[in-house]
Formats: sequence, C-alpha cells, structure tokens
Amino acid sequence: MGPFYISPIGAAVIFAILAMGILGMFVLLPIACIQITWNSFITQIPVLPPINAWQATLLYLAGATLLYLSGIVQIEIETERID
Repeated sequence: MGPFYISPIGAAVIFAILAMGILGMFVLLPIACIQITWNSFITQIPVLPPINAWQATLLYLAGATLLYLSGIVQIEIETERID
C-alpha cells in the first residue's frame, strides 16, 4: 500500500467539517435540547406556548449571559508582550 496524500482543498474540507462538528456540539446541540425539553415539559402548563429554534437560541444566550454576569463562568484572555 502506497503513501496517502491529501490535497490542500481536501484538507480544508476536512477542517471545515470538523469545525462544523465542534460548532454543532457546543452550540446547536444545547439549543436543540432546550427546545425539546421546553416543548416536552413546559407546555404541559396550558398557559405557556411551545417555542421554536430562535426562541431556544435566545434562552441559550440569556442563560449564558446570566452565568457570565453572576461570576460562575469567567472568560479571560491573556496575552504576552514580545519585545
């Protein structure tokens, strides 16, 4: 069996697929879980309507903002100065 070569375009496609997979894991999957959970359990209360994906996205962002503002999750970016 000979060596395996990959073209730069093929490598870019593989990288894009991996990046979309990571995006889906950390962003789209929680949004889908929020929507499914809300529509399964919360709509049992007759006053509350089901939500769509955009409303689940807003709930996700609101929850992330509340976690950040409460201090539970901190985002820090540190850089070093090279002289």
